[in-house]
Amino acid sequence: MSSDICARLGTRIRDLRKAQGWTQFEMAERSGIDRSYLAEVETGKIEICLRNLEVVAQTFGLELHQLMKFPKDK
Repeated sequence: MSSDICARLGTRIRDLRKAQGWTQFEMAERSGIDRSYLAEVETGKIEICLRNLEVVAQTFGLELHQLMKFPKDK
């Protein structure tokens, strides 16, 4: 993944999390993924593996392709 896609994906995950009203801690508890790892994903600092990406999608009740649907850039 390029850093641009990592940043866009991180923003998408953060926006979805906030739309649910969850803190990073709550998201970590729901997904079973470490909070500090989620924080780095949300800021685009690290690449998320495919397995964790699927877990994140499932945590939001989404299919993987729905998680990857980015809003149009303004």
